[in-house]
Amino acid sequence: MPQTNRASHPIRNTVITVLIIVAFIGLFIYSQLHNQVTLYDDPNTEGNTSGNLLNGGYFCLSDDTIYFSNSNDDNALYSMDTKLEKLKKLSSDKVSYINAAGKYVFYTRRNDQKSSTGEGLLSLSTTGLFRITNDGKNLYKIYDDPTQVVNLHGNFIYYQHYDKKEGLQLYSAKIDGSSDDQLSEEAIAPFAVEDGLIYYTGWDTDHMIHSMNINGSEKNIIYDGNCTSLIKAGSHLYFMDMQQNYALVRINPDGSEPETLVSNRIATYNVDKTESTIYYQVDDGKNNGLYRLDLENNETQLLAAGDYNYLHLISNYLFYKSYNGDTTYVMDLATEQSQTFSPKTKK
Repeated sequence: MPQTNRASHPIRNTVITVLIIVAFIGLFIYSQLHNQVTLYDDPNTEGNTSGNLLNGGYFCLSDDTIYFSNSNDDNALYSMDTKLEKLKKLSSDKVSYINAAGKYVFYTRRNDQKSSTGEGLLSLSTTGLFRITNDGKNLYKIYDDPTQVVNLHGNFIYYQHYDKKEGLQLYSAKIDGSSDDQLSEEAIAPFAVEDGLIYYTGWDTDHMIHSMNINGSEKNIIYDGNCTSLIKAGSHLYFMDMQQNYALVRINPDGSEPETLVSNRIATYNVDKTESTIYYQVDDGKNNGLYRLDLENNETQLLAAGDYNYLHLISNYLFYKSYNGDTTYVMDLATEQSQTFSPKTKK
């Protein structure tokens, strides 16, 4: 019988071991380069408008691209241009609180509320805060437990962070995932972040309007009231006043000069960036409908009778949904004509 050269086995095993180590090193280097993030130059980079985030952050405009949660495809992440064309599916994740700037899109994932969980190993995390590039690639997990409101400002994401022991709390995470810090033990909704400040209504002990630095320091009460649904638009803070049966009020950022704009009980609202127009849903049981208030001449107009929700102002459009969220509509603001928004699903 031919003799086996036993000396060759250690050499072969060493070569295999070296190749495995080299492969792991290569994968590690690729992973690091793959997840390398270009930080924003502008410290005031905005991911979405305050009013859109109040309404769930289902639509977001960045440059000339609209990113949105497609209700015709289990709220998967899509993009399209401002002509509502060039539809592209970016992710199967069920998304909300979309923020986009430059080449990155950030969102809350809620795949625990859908039947399928998306693609790849990261689909094992059914919830969390995620970053993806605007071509639908380079998915990165920033936090993997449930999150609610997410607001991108500068190179940080301010978000409602949840764990089973502490519940919801306010955190900030750097967009590259290098830091994730608690700002408040309160479940503060960070709808309004601007010029180094977070404006918010109290959650646990009061419903007054507060401000604090974006690092969580120097908390101040700026308006003593029973307030909810606070946003920042233009040079004012807007909120629903529970003492006035959910009327819409605005104040200056220092809390001065309160002004009631809509005395009807409202369910939700949004304000354009120029503070020329407010869109709002009346919910008083008698005059329910979607309305427009022209702030320049103080004229009110009924746009659609009925019950609607999730009002998003994007480019020249108002996107809104039936009250239960099953049907999405889009209104051309130039003509004030609405139609059902039914983008074709792309597999």
